[in-house]
Amino acid sequence: MIIADQTYRTIYDCIVEMEEASSLEAAARRLVDATMRLVPCDHGGYSEVDLHFDRTRLFSSEPQVSDWVDKKADLWRHHMPDHPIMRFRKQNPDVSIVRLSDVTDLTDFYRSGIYNDLFREVDTRHQLVMHLGFEPRDGLNTGAYPLALGLPLNRSGQDFTDRDVEALHLLRRIARPLLRRKRLEHQLRLLDRATLSPELKRSLVGLGLTERQAEVAFWILKGKSNAEIGVLLDIGTQTARQHSIEIYRRLGVGGRLMLQRSIFQFLGAG
Repeated sequence: MIIADQTYRTIYDCIVEMEEASSLEAAARRLVDATMRLVPCDHGGYSEVDLHFDRTRLFSSEPQVSDWVDKKADLWRHHMPDHPIMRFRKQNPDVSIVRLSDVTDLTDFYRSGIYNDLFREVDTRHQLVMHLGFEPRDGLNTGAYPLALGLPLNRSGQDFTDRDVEALHLLRRIARPLLRRKRLEHQLRLLDRATLSPELKRSLVGLGLTERQAEVAFWILKGKSNAEIGVLLDIGTQTARQHSIEIYRRLGVGGRLMLQRSIFQFLGAG
């Protein structure tokens, strides 16, 4: 398939704009804008459900749709497991660009609860989703990090074409690593005020740590010394040190910076 030069120019401009963005949200909005220039649609959005840092971010290119999405956030989370694209991704996790009409009978979809409760209200009959993160094999309730991260494009009229799908593949290949870096920077800022939620603890245990080691690893990520960790967890400094050594051994890292990189690579994988 021949891709026009303008497509490559749009992708280049997108990367420059994302690189210059001062925050994760600004980078995500610039990615949405660029994606809609590549693939014209009625409205596009950015979806992120992240229980570890209590972040659920769903916004649209259209302000009125963003307001509506905020009001319907609980209903979106309720219907998420029934979304045909989510179900398809669970069975086909390596498919990163998914067109709704490729994974479900649209006649059946238009009779479904998710369509009548949500999609119909914003006049969305066709959808194309670029997945940027989320490991669907972990399911929606195991603490996978994040639960969802993607960019949906929506149309009321004509369906998306094969050219649209190919253009998103090209954009994703370049934009995804940059967005992941922006997310990491955002996570590090959030970590300063984060608590060890059950979801985050479960993910740390998923690395092969014990529950106590997960607690110690969390405080290491927060920059605490072994003495400070000992006070926080009511254990001796030497015990905290032994836990730290075992954490490094289990994860195959040589120190705190490598531990931080290893954990965030794991948490941000997908």
